[in-house]
Amino acid sequence: MQINHFNSLLDGGAATAARRLHSELVRSGLDSRFYYSASQGMRDELDHSYAIARWRRQGWGQSVVDYLRFRSGRQELKKLTRRRPSGHEIFSTPQGGPHTPWPPVDRTNPSKDAADQRQIIQLHWIAKFLDYTSFFGSIDPDQPVVWTLHDMNALTGGCHFSDGCQRFQFGCGGCPQLPSNIQTSAPSTNPSGMDPSAMDPSAGDDAGNGRPNVQDISRRYFAEKQAALANVNLHIAAPSRWLLDAAKSSPMLSAARSFHHIPYGISTDDYYPMNRDEARARLGIDPGATVFCFGAMDVKSRRKGAHHMLRALSHIADLPNVEGLVFGSGKLPDSDQSMPKMHQVGPVRGLLAQRTIYSAADVFVLPSLEDNLPLTGLEAMACGTAVVGFDAGGIPDYVRPGSTGLLARTGDAEDLGQKLRSILSDPAQAIALGRGARRTIEREYRSRQEAAAYRSLYAELLGESSAPRSIAA
Repeated sequence: MQINHFNSLLDGGAATAARRLHSELVRSGLDSRFYYSASQGMRDELDHSYAIARWRRQGWGQSVVDYLRFRSGRQELKKLTRRRPSGHEIFSTPQGGPHTPWPPVDRTNPSKDAADQRQIIQLHWIAKFLDYTSFFGSIDPDQPVVWTLHDMNALTGGCHFSDGCQRFQFGCGGCPQLPSNIQTSAPSTNPSGMDPSAMDPSAGDDAGNGRPNVQDISRRYFAEKQAALANVNLHIAAPSRWLLDAAKSSPMLSAARSFHHIPYGISTDDYYPMNRDEARARLGIDPGATVFCFGAMDVKSRRKGAHHMLRALSHIADLPNVEGLVFGSGKLPDSDQSMPKMHQVGPVRGLLAQRTIYSAADVFVLPSLEDNLPLTGLEAMACGTAVVGFDAGGIPDYVRPGSTGLLARTGDAEDLGQKLRSILSDPAQAIALGRGARRTIEREYRSRQEAAAYRSLYAELLGESSAPRSIAA
């Protein structure tokens, strides 16, 4: 059995999750390969199981045509996204490269019997990497493809998180994250935050006649992606129940043969509680302080909710000796709130540094407005730290009130502040919730459990690849 992972990047949340799974599969004895974009370059720390994906060359004429089509599409998207409102996540095209057919060439360390190997293609985050048409069009219809979803891009016309929009359930169109020349792009005014036309399958069609509006890029991308996936032996895995439900509701994935809930796994040998005084000494934090922690790859990201957290701090302003610990790229947004002493340590690399930060905190704050199954929360819990977060996306999968932390109403900074105050003013509660968090990781989120779930799925698919289509819960 040979597993072929594809992920655009080597860093970031999706890359971290994909690489951890790959490493655990290798440790378990599987022949697992990890292909990534040439934009990442070579890295000395990568072993032979990693390879830059390189693709078969076409004839000169066709290569020129493909490249020009690719560049034209990229320029079209760039021109449009220059006028995007600020604060949104990435929006990507289905043309990740000019021509990226399966399989990649120069595959790393092929086995002598590679031609006889049973193959699994496992996709992760493939934006700006794989071209939907050439990649999926080159795969044998019986070849199993497992797609682990790390965000919503595989089920939308281009956005990676929909910001509450449900138009992906009807083929997108009039995307509220993009400037658009059609009426459905007008801002919503109803209480649900959704434009009523977003529930109309014909939204974004030309003059209501049911034909895709070629000026509406989200609807066009959606149609291109859906057509590319129509005849693929596709199996969807989602780390959170929220993302799994979203995937099932999108016509993009209506041809998928099964859906599976497989949470991320954490190595409890890598992430574990350190002595809190030692951790704080390493960071220059008063050992007697009460400490909350917040972190993200980009702390300025609107979706990660730092602005809500800052507003929530007014509810702990009168608590004595409270300090904040922040990690990640960028700086916190400006705020006129009364702020406790803040330690901003920037991007954190290396297990020791991560363990130190999580272990130094009494509580980890997770104010994401929309998220899959945030690794930061899992890592904090593995280090014995309670979590306070919004009841959004996959966060309630592991933040369980009274057991591992507390949940606040999504987007309600006052409720978040009250929940944060509840833990910070009650050290015994923080300790009990932190212990419960560690137990939950040990029971449900070990890396070996994630790898075992995928191994079971691989075996099922390779043994029953010709089985009739069915949608599994």
